[in-house]
Formats: sequence, C-alpha cells, structure tokens
Amino acid sequence: MLENKRRTRPKIHPKKASPWGGLMEPAKEERGDAVVDLIPGEESGTGQAQQEGEEEGWSELHGRFSVWSLLATLLFFAFTGSLFTLVVQMWHPQDLSDIAGYGDKGTSRDLTLALKNATGTEISFTEEEINRYLQDTCQMRQGGIFSILAHTQGIAARIHDGYVELIIDRVIGTHLRQTTSVLLSFRRGQRENGRNALHVEFRGGEPLLGSLPRGGSIGRVSLPQRQMELLRPAIKTLADCYPDFVQLIEQYGYCPEFVEGHYGEESRMRLVPHPSTDS
Repeated sequence: MLENKRRTRPKIHPKKASPWGGLMEPAKEERGDAVVDLIPGEESGTGQAQQEGEEEGWSELHGRFSVWSLLATLLFFAFTGSLFTLVVQMWHPQDLSDIAGYGDKGTSRDLTLALKNATGTEISFTEEEINRYLQDTCQMRQGGIFSILAHTQGIAARIHDGYVELIIDRVIGTHLRQTTSVLLSFRRGQRENGRNALHVEFRGGEPLLGSLPRGGSIGRVSLPQRQMELLRPAIKTLADCYPDFVQLIEQYGYCPEFVEGHYGEESRMRLVPHPSTDS
C-alpha cells in the first residue's frame, strides 16, 4: 500500500537575537548542518588583504609617532640640561687671582692726590695701584632684598685693551661666592651747550653671537649690553664715592684709556687730557 509521505525539511531554530545587533555576529547564514559564507571567497581574500594593509598603515603611523615622541623627549632633556648648566655657571664665580693688587695687604697710592698734582697733564695708574686704592677706600654695601643674606667682599678692576672690567665680589650666606662684572668703555663727546663730555658705555670685548655687544657677566656667563644697563645705578654709586677724583676728570677733560700688559708689562689706565684744555 502506497503511503503518501511528505518529505519534511529539518527545522531550523532561529538564533536568539543578540542585544548588540549584527555588529557582534559574523556575516554567515546557517542552512541546516552547513555553514555558508555570504561573502564570496575572492572578495573575502580582498577584505583580508585590505585589513592587513590597514594594520601595516597603523603600524607605520605608530612608528612615526614614536620617532617624534623620542625626538621631543631628547629636545626636552637637552634644553633642561643646557638650562641647568647655565644656572651652575652663573653661580660659579670668576677667578680673581690674576688681577694685580686685589686682595693684597700692601699700602696703596693716593690716586686722587696724584691726579690733583698732575694739574691737567697726562698721568697713568697701574692695575695694581687701582685695586689697592679701591680696597682701601671703597666700602660698598649690598642693597635690596639680598642685603639680608649677602655682603660685598670687594671690587676689582681688570684692565683689557680698550676697556676695563669692574667686578663686584660678593659672599652670600657664609661661604657662597658670586661675582658680577660690567665692562666699561669711555669716549669723548659734547653736550648740547657745546661743553666737553665723557660718555660711558657698557660694552667691551668681542660681541656675543657675532652681533650683540658684550656688556658684562654674572658668574662665568657673559651677558649682552642691554641687560647690564641695570647696573648703571651701582656704577653711579661707585663714582659718588670719589667726588674729588670725578671733578678733576671733568675739570681737565680727562679720558681714560686702557692698555693690557703683555710680556711682563703691567696693565695700565692712562688719563689723557682733552687737547683743547689749558693746563
């Protein structure tokens, strides 16, 4: 007896819906026991190659960022190291042992009396005589906020060719020494009323970086002329300590000229009167 049996297909149980939607499920469809890719094999290979290319591009971009990060780190440490070295050099005092007469215990020559006796004629003083005279006659005090911790040890004059370097030697606390120097050059000029004048410029030596006039130094760090202009009041105070000396220079029109000693000769400051000045 023939039976009419209907072939039934196996029932496919639908997958439970994921709360994340299709983003977390592979693009495949189940058909019975077989699993069929919705993307053809050739396109699947292309997608894999594209994915590998993206990974290589990301690796290359990540490598570039690593190089720039390394470069930035090196620049940061180089800048920090340079700044630290600069600060250390600013607190490293100059060596004043080569300055003749500074720290000596010998007697000094009265330079003001010698200039007065010259009565307008040319006269010169050695570096040793200048420093001994400053040591015996100049007593400068530290002013400002540092007056509590610092006091002036002395003032030294180092003569170079064409200019003089005035160095303020200070002691901060009990033993920390610090030096500040200013370079002074002198030239003749005239005031608006036609009278002779002596101009003082805060400059000397080789320019910094090829073009910036050198004005002085803090410790062993040279500074431009513009920054050293801040010490003009201190130089004015030093000149006020010798009113008679300054008056004689103005009276006879003296102009200081500096000659550094070589081959055993002593460094000197020559005071040359103005050619039109009557003695």
